[in-house]
Amino acid sequence: MSTTPRKKKQQPILAAPLVNPEPFLLDIHGTARALSATPWAVRSLLWDGKIPFIKIGRRFLVDPADLRAYIACEKSGGVA
Repeated sequence: MSTTPRKKKQQPILAAPLVNPEPFLLDIHGTARALSATPWAVRSLLWDGKIPFIKIGRRFLVDPADLRAYIACEKSGGVA
């Protein structure tokens, strides 16, 4: 009587939920995508002081919270 070793049942692999955290800062192109605008339109908003930004090297970076505040301000008629 030959006994063959039993195979262990494999546990199903559960996929971890995809987590796409919000970036800390958006570059010009990311900001343009978020606003459905062109990079040059975003540059104009930055240069006019309508959206706060920081500059690291040659890169202009926008905080997503500031972008949401700008959108909320524009939705309310430009009154902060």
